[in-house]
Amino acid sequence: MNGRKAKQQKRALRTRNERLLARLRAAEAVYVAPVGEAFEAWQKGPALLFVPTLNEDYPPELKEAVALRRQAAFTGACPCGLTTRISQAGEYDLAHKVTCPADTLRFDPMAAAAGAALDYRECVDVFRRWKAGALSG
Repeated sequence: MNGRKAKQQKRALRTRNERLLARLRAAEAVYVAPVGEAFEAWQKGPALLFVPTLNEDYPPELKEAVALRRQAAFTGACPCGLTTRISQAGEYDLAHKVTCPADTLRFDPMAAAAGAALDYRECVDVFRRWKAGALSG
């Protein structure tokens, strides 16, 4: 592949991603299904979002982190200055700052310490069923 063609492909991918992000931001979130005890699936435009559920038994720090993750998923914004992007594979990626309690490297251990059953494999199963048209929002 020559340089010009590679630049065209990168430009096309960037344009596609910008359009997808715009559709995500403009879309209304629609509840799809519960996912185990720890997540809910929501459709927002062309994406399926897995959002942690807020359990009243969680400690205050985990409740704050869950609230931040939910806010970020639905609005694309977080007080930490969250970065949103579409990966090359077309996945909606929300990157919190490492100091944010909603950042995965802080959130997952905090949730595990509180006894929250974060089984991401259940999310994969629900995503496959949604992609196949077996679930809809």
